[in-house]
Amino acid sequence: AERLAGRARVEFGVDVNGRFGLRAFDIIQARNLAGDVIRNLHNVSVANAHRTDTGLFAATELPVATRLTASVGVRADRITTANAGGFFGARSTSHTAASGHGALTAGPFGGVTLTGQVSRGFRDPVLSDRYYRGPSGRGFVTGNPALTPEKSTQLDVAARYASRRVRLGVFLYRYLIDDLVERYQTEIDFFFFRNRGEGRMRGVEVESQMDLGSGFTADLAAQIARGTLPEAGTFLDDAPADNISIQIRKAVGLGFAQLRLARFADDDRPGPTEVRHAGYTVVDVTAGVRLSRNLDVRALVRNLFDETYRVSPDVRAVLAPGRSLSVTAVARF
Repeated sequence: AERLAGRARVEFGVDVNGRFGLRAFDIIQARNLAGDVIRNLHNVSVANAHRTDTGLFAATELPVATRLTASVGVRADRITTANAGGFFGARSTSHTAASGHGALTAGPFGGVTLTGQVSRGFRDPVLSDRYYRGPSGRGFVTGNPALTPEKSTQLDVAARYASRRVRLGVFLYRYLIDDLVERYQTEIDFFFFRNRGEGRMRGVEVESQMDLGSGFTADLAAQIARGTLPEAGTFLDDAPADNISIQIRKAVGLGFAQLRLARFADDDRPGPTEVRHAGYTVVDVTAGVRLSRNLDVRALVRNLFDETYRVSPDVRAVLAPGRSLSVTAVARF
């Protein structure tokens, strides 16, 4: 529900979501040279598991002074999970957690708006983190029913500029994560989960959209992120390599042409289940044309120069797709 209360906008509600009837099986078949099945091995990775999250939330946004707006939000969640059968047998968990945020936005001043935010969050492990045991694309995984939710304290600062032809945003963040849920391996291809001390994520992101005139527009995005486990002196999984991308678009009559170039730096800060990999550059080209009032045709060439790179820094990751072409027709009725 949402309504105005004086100068404040107030929102409150209930959020109930979940996953039910999770089942997973793996079957290993042994065959002879003639292709006949000589042995079937059945393993129940998850027999029956479910998860329910019930949340109550409220938020308000209020002008507190000229060109100064405050926003506050709170939320309480009750998360329960249960597992029956499978490797872990009858297990269940229940956790209650509070989260929320407070922010101040100042501006605009000559097109510039500044925002600072402090927030508290949490993340409950997914069902497979707790109860799955079996093969995956990353190796053989064993869950951990004793996992507790992650909790985070987040500091965000944003500066935005807007004019008739230029929009620019610069975002800085610093996250402190307690009881980090970490995927780790004891030997090659055997992975487990555990809660692990405190993790830190910090970084800066830049986004810009520009009207260059003569039908040209440009989008720019750049990101630098660092994730560490201070107590171990190691890096976190899933922190992206430094990257920058630029996209140039040109309107041509009833159509358009677009070029996107993205550069990813060397990833020399792999997490516990990642590997170092070299940087790479990807070029994509798109073009489209309106053939009639009811029909558009678009073509997209991805990885134009057939760059070779890994799809992710994960230790079991494969190479990303090479050059590809797709053609799409959009019809209106």
